[in-house]
Amino acid sequence: MHIAGTGRFVFITQWIAAVVLPAFFFVGRAFVGADAGWLAVIGIVYGFFVILLLLLPPLLTVFDREVRKAKATRRWYDTATFVLWGAFLVASLTVPDAGDSGPANTALTNWTGGFVTNDAAAVICGVAGIVIGLAYLATLVFAIMGIVRRNPAA
Repeated sequence: MHIAGTGRFVFITQWIAAVVLPAFFFVGRAFVGADAGWLAVIGIVYGFFVILLLLLPPLLTVFDREVRKAKATRRWYDTATFVLWGAFLVASLTVPDAGDSGPANTALTNWTGGFVTNDAAAVICGVAGIVIGLAYLATLVFAIMGIVRRNPAA
């Protein structure tokens, strides 16, 4: 059984992160310096669907007998999950937003005093979005691999 040392942390935290990360992406980033715009309002609707999507890999890990027994996830799943969480945080700090009065600054733009422009932040957010998609796909694949993996004791 290849359960990593971080597996217990991920096994527990993945349920919390599935709710906290979308909340931070849509609303919470305003608490760390981003100007909130329409994305915060739209996030109330889309955030629910993002939460459901982020809960799918943790739900799949429950069907992995070894993971369920050890209450710890596998190393590759952990790695993909950490990449997903990190990319989600980067996207949250760089996501472009706008309000009725025009473009709203990202947290990164405000933190750097405008050195990182909103356009540069949008590029960073786009790259983070690609990483999110790939990492999410990897978490699904690794969770499914754990389910269909043959039990060596059988």
